[in-house]
Amino acid sequence: MPERERTRHCVSRRDPRHRGTAVSRRGAGACALAGLFLATAASLAPRAARAAPTPQLTITLAPAAAGADGNIPYVDVRVVAPDMHVAAGKPLLRLPLVSSNVTTLAGNLEGLRAADARGPLSLTTRDDPPSGLMYFRHWYASRPVSGTLTIRYRAPISNALNSRGAAPPLELRTEAGGFSGDASTFLVLPDSDRTYRIALRWNFAALGPRAAGLSTLGAGDVGLAAGDQAVIRKLNAVYDNGLYVMGGLIHIHPSPLSGAGFMSAWQGEPPFDADALMKWTQALYDSYVRFFRAPPGRPYEVFLRRNLVNAGGGVEVGRSFVGTFDRQTAAQDFKLTLAHEMVHTFVGGLDDPRGLLSSWYSEGLAVYYERVLPWRAGLISTHDFLTDLNKTAARYYTDLLSDTPNSRIPARFWADTRVRVLPYDRGSLYFAALNAQLRRLSHGKRSLDDLVLQMIDRRRRGLPVDEQAWASVVRAAIGQRGVTQLEAMLAGKLVLPSSAAFGRCFVRTATRLRRYELGFDSAVLMEPARVVRGLIPGSAAARAGLRNGDRIVKPVPQDAIQADQSARLTLLVDRGGKTLSITYLPRGAEAETYQWRRRRDVPDRDCDL
Repeated sequence: MPERERTRHCVSRRDPRHRGTAVSRRGAGACALAGLFLATAASLAPRAARAAPTPQLTITLAPAAAGADGNIPYVDVRVVAPDMHVAAGKPLLRLPLVSSNVTTLAGNLEGLRAADARGPLSLTTRDDPPSGLMYFRHWYASRPVSGTLTIRYRAPISNALNSRGAAPPLELRTEAGGFSGDASTFLVLPDSDRTYRIALRWNFAALGPRAAGLSTLGAGDVGLAAGDQAVIRKLNAVYDNGLYVMGGLIHIHPSPLSGAGFMSAWQGEPPFDADALMKWTQALYDSYVRFFRAPPGRPYEVFLRRNLVNAGGGVEVGRSFVGTFDRQTAAQDFKLTLAHEMVHTFVGGLDDPRGLLSSWYSEGLAVYYERVLPWRAGLISTHDFLTDLNKTAARYYTDLLSDTPNSRIPARFWADTRVRVLPYDRGSLYFAALNAQLRRLSHGKRSLDDLVLQMIDRRRRGLPVDEQAWASVVRAAIGQRGVTQLEAMLAGKLVLPSSAAFGRCFVRTATRLRRYELGFDSAVLMEPARVVRGLIPGSAAARAGLRNGDRIVKPVPQDAIQADQSARLTLLVDRGGKTLSITYLPRGAEAETYQWRRRRDVPDRDCDL
């Protein structure tokens, strides 16, 4: 789930959806023109001074030894930033207080201190007012700062559940001698728009020679040895673009890590053969490289860790994916999640509008291709394909809020699971319907693949990749009616692919399924206290004994349950100092629903999509 100038050397900030690329939106053509201009200028003024090299900011992570429970209690962090010049009264350092609904360590850092060329600095803090998905704590120095700035502090790891409820797995977590987390939740950086070469160093002195480190920057120490390609990035974009780390006594595949192509790491012991799953994922990734015509050898990382609240999902962090598991997670269930997230790496999203307003495109394509591409590659069965398709269809057609306009999704995304899943479900069915229309009109010669590859090519050539660009690509393919259909989908009109939308092997059927009904105001689950209100009389929650005023003491996952007609929801509540467990089937009235079934008269070899 949920986003993104070029320097004089034609190197851009790495887009979180295309981590690792060195071509910005102006594209390779602009770089070529810039190179021609610079070469001409050099011939006219051979004595012109060369541009100063980009300074290197170095981050060192030193995890403590694991305790008897296998947990690492803290990570000591050291950040060194050369050539800093900040006036007194100007913000010097920053760290988000909240990042994508995750409460960070900004208020719990231990021993934070900073020094410049003149010595130690006295620091004060100032917090942004709560706003959006990310807002900051800023640190100020009492005097001007100049020269090399060194920041030191300890980041404690508590493994406490996120107090804000549903959120991606970004916070620091530890298990079995390993730890992981996203920079936006624990890494203090200079509050600057300066461009630096970002280097990462691991200090495993407390964990011994078996410790290893992997990050979205690469394997092990990055940007420190001669020849290493450190990441060039503006500091004010590091949190947005994502820097994820996993280190310690972790498992890795392949072993040793290659430093290029597919790499993975996981902490703890999943309830499945993680090495076999990562081999499967590597095969799928290689097939994606071929299908999306991507340059081979570009690094891509998968990180896996335990999650006790909403396991089985995860989050894209740049050119990587962070997945989660619990004791019930099966490798088969995880495969399509991995397939989904890797699509993001190649397809990306729209540049405008940004964020959740364009998630119908990025998430819709990811859901569509998460089953199509593994099926084509022979990495999932026809049965697996159909099961995933029908889960999506069931969740969409029973969603009471399926007519929510796209413009209203950002405001309710985290507060209501029925809104949160719409970009995924509605978007994927829109693309399925469009694919069927393209195939029918071209007699099988064109498909959605062609349009998506056009959009990817636009990005590579530095052309706009936005909603208007998509509309123009669709208009060129099927005319103005394609744009009208896009606008209708965005307005909330029901999307219904044709019976043959998924090829000759499947046919659409109508059935009745029950709508998802939490039974009380869903906004409760996003509040720190989580006190039940708005209980629906006669609902399954009310019949199970839930009452207004009950305090829910543990975060509640819903997204997966909403797709499963038989999944029961368990709430752990406090009522007058007494803890109660309340379990019920969160379903309400029936709704007309569409599913697809396998045709028995068409063999697998004749399936086409």
